[in-house]
Amino acid sequence: MKIIKNYSALKYFVNILPILAVLLFTALNATPPNCETEIFKIDREFLSSNFSKCEVLEKNSIRLYLSPEDNSVINPSPWFAFRKSAHQEEIYVELLYEKFEHRYHPKVSNDLINWKKIDTDKIKIEDDGKKVILTFKANSNYAYISAQEILSSAWYKGWYKIIRDNKNVTISELGSTSGGRSINKILIGNDLENPYIFLIGRQHPPEITGAFALKAFIEQILDDNTLSNDFLNNYNIISYPLVNPDGVDLGHWRHNLSEKDLNRDWGFFSQIETSIIYDDIRKILNNNEIVLMLDFHSTFKNIFYIQDELETAGYNFAQAWLLENLSDKSNYKFAIKPTKNINNGVAKNYFNSSYGIPAITFEVGDNTDRGTIINSSKNLANSMMSLLLENN
Repeated sequence: MKIIKNYSALKYFVNILPILAVLLFTALNATPPNCETEIFKIDREFLSSNFSKCEVLEKNSIRLYLSPEDNSVINPSPWFAFRKSAHQEEIYVELLYEKFEHRYHPKVSNDLINWKKIDTDKIKIEDDGKKVILTFKANSNYAYISAQEILSSAWYKGWYKIIRDNKNVTISELGSTSGGRSINKILIGNDLENPYIFLIGRQHPPEITGAFALKAFIEQILDDNTLSNDFLNNYNIISYPLVNPDGVDLGHWRHNLSEKDLNRDWGFFSQIETSIIYDDIRKILNNNEIVLMLDFHSTFKNIFYIQDELETAGYNFAQAWLLENLSDKSNYKFAIKPTKNINNGVAKNYFNSSYGIPAITFEVGDNTDRGTIINSSKNLANSMMSLLLENN
């Protein structure tokens, strides 16, 4: 018995070693969150903010160094977010990418709610995208500057408060990440014995447009019209809208706190986030049926990754659903890309190969108009509901 206890303690220690290493790395490389000159300052004292370090160049110029959360990041989305103080003179903020290139058009907000793109003539890109200089005219207000709109865990909590008042909605906390943040589940439906559709979001922190699409998709299902009511009498929706809350709140480019890409962990479930969700899925599907999975992401263009036509499970549904929306009145243009399943930990591949269902990666373009994202997601939700009811 003593040996077993010692082994358990050793196993626990081994499992937390990667987390301890990350925390140590962060502590050793931490820099003061503020950079201040005699006329303005910059800080990162808010959720989802991030830059590696800062350097005062002149009284009206500060350089921010930008790098990912760890050295193993592959296919990163170079993220930045900072707050600048009021200033009575024109100022310059230089973004210096240490290894990667500029990707997102910078945006500005005074309240973390309303965002607009910074004017192009105030953005100067140099060194093949390795350096960007932002110019700000004299301004009497603090402002938040970010790669994309900030949708932190606080944003999700605000959204949950709104939709949980719906009679069909239950929101629950499944567990906590290694950083102590909640993994939440949204359940929508009237009969727990009905078949289930799973919706997943924010595995990669910077992928904001996918989050907008997921939100609009769910809200359309909750629209309380004839179609949605009929649908919710026959199907249940399960959503895990914020899979990587640590990465989101810490301004990561791709990974969780353990230096892992969560969309490479399905089927392996080595990470606390995916294992918490998998435990919940197993309980749900113990006596119930799953019919569809959608995984919401962002990339450079609007793309749907579906099953290869030779892997017939799910291919016909995906084709029928998406082809119906190619002439979308909201002008949402997208590509359909069939891909073969491989055992690489991607959610789409895991759900299709494990459950024999349509499993689709819903990729939304970084720069796709936000209103168009919302309208197209509503149209896609409506056509999904209609198609599933027709084939029920």
